[in-house]
Amino acid sequence: MTMTFEEVKAHLKQRFPFIMVDRVLELEPGVRIKTLKNVAGNEIQFLGHFPDFAIMPGTSIIEAIGQSASILFSHTTGKGMNPNEFMALAAVNDMRFLVPVLPGHTMIMEVRIIKMTEEAALIEGVASVEDTVVTRGKLSFARKIV
Repeated sequence: MTMTFEEVKAHLKQRFPFIMVDRVLELEPGVRIKTLKNVAGNEIQFLGHFPDFAIMPGTSIIEAIGQSASILFSHTTGKGMNPNEFMALAAVNDMRFLVPVLPGHTMIMEVRIIKMTEEAALIEGVASVEDTVVTRGKLSFARKIV
């Protein structure tokens, strides 16, 4: 299964300037997702990180992996699409930033569910640019109802 940017927006709570997934390339509900983020030099985070040498912040890469996981969760459980519920990032575990991500790069995120229950999930995420792993680690999520 693939998804366009408009379909991605329909599955995320985030809005501009925090949408970090442009397309879904592959989706296997309950198992894994592969997404794409085109890193543009005119994104707001590059105004301050860093003005003389733009580098994508690690928190933005984590957000891209987390949003990819959110799309996977909504297709796995059928939940998370209601306006008052979402899977919130609860913990960042063993995250490693190996290579800088720069404007002009196309970042590919691959997320695999390690364990998932009705109330929580643990995933392993890898971000790559041109087949080079730039970031890898695990994220934990907890269901929140507001």
